[in-house]
Amino acid sequence: MPSSRDLAVAVLREPLVHFLVAGALVFLVLSGRPPNATERRIVVDEPVLESIFNRYVQSFHRPPTPEEIDGLVQDYIRSEVYYREALRLGLDRDDEVVKKRMRNKMLALSGADAEAAQPSDAELQALLDKNPARYAAPPRFTLQQRYIGADTPALRAAAKAAIAAAKPGLAPALPTVTSAMPDRFDDASPSDLAAEFGDDFADSVSNAPVGRWTGPIVSGFGLHFVKIERLKKAPPPRLEDVRQSVENDWRFAAVRKAEDASFKSMLRGYDVVIERPR
Repeated sequence: MPSSRDLAVAVLREPLVHFLVAGALVFLVLSGRPPNATERRIVVDEPVLESIFNRYVQSFHRPPTPEEIDGLVQDYIRSEVYYREALRLGLDRDDEVVKKRMRNKMLALSGADAEAAQPSDAELQALLDKNPARYAAPPRFTLQQRYIGADTPALRAAAKAAIAAAKPGLAPALPTVTSAMPDRFDDASPSDLAAEFGDDFADSVSNAPVGRWTGPIVSGFGLHFVKIERLKKAPPPRLEDVRQSVENDWRFAAVRKAEDASFKSMLRGYDVVIERPR
């Protein structure tokens, strides 16, 4: 089966493509401006055609037909002409969108080597040891919750008083409100609780004591009492189980470090003056 490069080369040899390229050059020569070796000459050569061909295959998962190749080449020439004319008119200046795209391209170049680098096991293990909680499986909670009503200053004060007065092992003496919310969860993760009551509720439960009623804990619905009956913590993470997550973090940090180093190097070539308004 011929490679995409072979197919692209074969298309480049088609007489119609030669005609289109020659037509583009004639258009440029007859445009009234002297041809310039760097700015006024558009060449649709083998690498360009191969790139056009490959982009089409990536998008449509099949080779383009000869007619489609003609259209792609014409569109490439049109884009180049518009692009160069826009540059000649200075349309790229003071354009925030253009600046952002150029900045992103420079960042991609700066971090390309780090993006392709492969960390050693020792580097990944060191990163895992630095923050094992980040890669550990989430804890699991078995708990009861009692909904006591909408969040108001008066109810908060009453709930705190009820918790302070509650006898060990007994629920606070404050009426609960009937609701459709589950009263009990078994082996629920923080994300399970967040899906039911919101992130604030899940965060509060993660820091709550085990074995006694606590509260008031706030959710998107109002105030709750919670009793964690059992907390099951995951064992320390092993590198073989979390390698991909650790490697993603390693690569992210390596790319940011390379970008920062590249920027500082480029910045040394500039004299930056900040004139503050008086």
